[in-house]
Amino acid sequence: MTDKSEKMSWREAFQINIRAIRLLNSKNKLMFPYVIVKALFATVFSYTSLFVTARLIGELAGERRAEKLLFWAAFQLISAAVFAVINSVMQHAYEVRSVNFWSTLQRVEDEKFLSMDYSDVEDQRVRDLRDQINQNRDWNGWGFSKISWNFEDLVSNGFSVFGAAAMSAGLIFSKVPAGSPYAFLNNPPAFLGFLTLIILCAGISPLAERKWTEDNAALSDKARFGNRLFSHFGGLNGDPDSMVDYRMYEQNEGFVKYYSWLPGGNPWGSGGPVHQYNKGIGGLMRIGVAFGEKLLMCVIYLFVCLKALGGAFGLGEVTQYVGAVTRFIGAFTQSLTLLNNFRVNAKFLKDIFTFLDIPNKMYQGTLTTEKRRDRKYNVEFKDVGFKYPNSDRWALRHVSVKFEVGTKLAVVGENGSGKSTFIKLLCRLYDPQEGEILLNGVDIKKYRYDEYMQIFSVVFQDFWLMSHKLGQNVAGSCDVDEARAVKCLEDAGFGDRLKELPDGLETWLGKDFDEDGIVTSGGERQKIAIARALYKDAPFIVLDEPTASLDPIAEAEIYKNFDEIAGDRTAIYISHRLSSCRFCREILVFADGGIVEHGTHDGLLEAGGKYKELWEAQAKYYEKKGTAAEAEWMKRTIGAQG
Repeated sequence: MTDKSEKMSWREAFQINIRAIRLLNSKNKLMFPYVIVKALFATVFSYTSLFVTARLIGELAGERRAEKLLFWAAFQLISAAVFAVINSVMQHAYEVRSVNFWSTLQRVEDEKFLSMDYSDVEDQRVRDLRDQINQNRDWNGWGFSKISWNFEDLVSNGFSVFGAAAMSAGLIFSKVPAGSPYAFLNNPPAFLGFLTLIILCAGISPLAERKWTEDNAALSDKARFGNRLFSHFGGLNGDPDSMVDYRMYEQNEGFVKYYSWLPGGNPWGSGGPVHQYNKGIGGLMRIGVAFGEKLLMCVIYLFVCLKALGGAFGLGEVTQYVGAVTRFIGAFTQSLTLLNNFRVNAKFLKDIFTFLDIPNKMYQGTLTTEKRRDRKYNVEFKDVGFKYPNSDRWALRHVSVKFEVGTKLAVVGENGSGKSTFIKLLCRLYDPQEGEILLNGVDIKKYRYDEYMQIFSVVFQDFWLMSHKLGQNVAGSCDVDEARAVKCLEDAGFGDRLKELPDGLETWLGKDFDEDGIVTSGGERQKIAIARALYKDAPFIVLDEPTASLDPIAEAEIYKNFDEIAGDRTAIYISHRLSSCRFCREILVFADGGIVEHGTHDGLLEAGGKYKELWEAQAKYYEKKGTAAEAEWMKRTIGAQG
């Protein structure tokens, strides 16, 4: 993370901001050009209205000629109507692009997160960086959000500065008639004196605003932490997964106490760092901003009024110059503030680009994955070793095994033995540091990554279903082959539940988008996830503890049916319950990051090794702790002995 208390050079800040604008404009075409054109039309209309108003007042205060009054009144009405039409068209086009723009902000980061190497996705430092980027945006809009706000305001104020300068030029060049007591205003020293006073007053507000902005950026770490607390504790009492514990143990009291009595105080509460800053130097800076603006206004009014009293111009010009100079000062000081905001915000943009510039180190491959109709694939692990990023511990070491499509393979072992890591390497979510993995004799690194991923269907332990329609969840797409989806749900054991749903595949999961949506149990969600894996119809299908929410009998039934459903596909089962092993032709037993046994169910029991130890421990548990019916099921279904 960039240190927000350090100042960044204007050169570096300019380069980062230009890069951000180009990136965002490439994602949302014409957004920034529309901002420029919209601001230009608004400025032209504003100063046209001021000019015409000044002419009307001047005429009313002077000769009051009817034809002149009629001309300027008609001009005002016609120009207002024309600009209203133009502005309406521009505003509509701008709002359409603006809506898309805000979704673009998040999409840029999301697309990067989805496309980066999975090893980086799981890297805690990368996840922390992304979280901090989001929290900075929540704190004060830092990052891409500021780009939009600052750019629009800077363009608008920039046009206003030029328009006001043109409208107020006469204030400088108009002369007070000789003999007037205010004729001294024509002298260069008097003018330079007023100009110096104006410049000094004009600097107060931007300097105070600059100090306040930089201090707020320096508070980002504390503010981020406050947002994290608010997001966590503020949402707990509405989370259905935590409500049982929340109520049973009255955790609300602990949450309130923790949130209120943190060391240093609640970042947002009374006595916290944000409150202390705003009560002290921050409050003074806000006063300085307001004081500078009002003092500058007084000096401008004094100069204009003195020249008017001296006879340099009439009441109409007074209206024009006061309006123009007031706008000039406001736009000029605001432009200085915005330029500083760009520099401060560049530090937060730098964090975003640090995230976006994380390189994909995983080789993507060039070979086309062979699409065999007979699905004759074989996979071989040759002395594979793997460590997770930022870890010195081998998660797998010296793993060698070979199996072919059509194999029903069970992977068993205790927690931390390397089972899930084995699957992640097989699916090429990671690349091993030692050895190689071969598909049909070719290192899987050489295959095109996107094509290689298509030969796998996986149901992970922590799978995710969308709050979309049931059929869309099964298909993983908005386009659903209904007959195929129904067949997959039935094969996964969801058929009876499907028949109960009036809307069938059109039923929404959850109530996020439809109040008539269904709330599914953990077991039902797992069956839907298995149906999704079947729908993909890949030659390799992997079930990584997908039945943890099912009772043992339901799990055994799914595995028994799945043996038939899988057909000629390779089916790999990972489960703590050894019931799955009964239906597999081969069993891999993992321990301490390696394969310690490889064989059939009966063969491994006879060998008397790690597998038998796990098997007997589980069978013994059912005999001692379970009912007679459970013990009978254990014997009948998974063949427990004794």
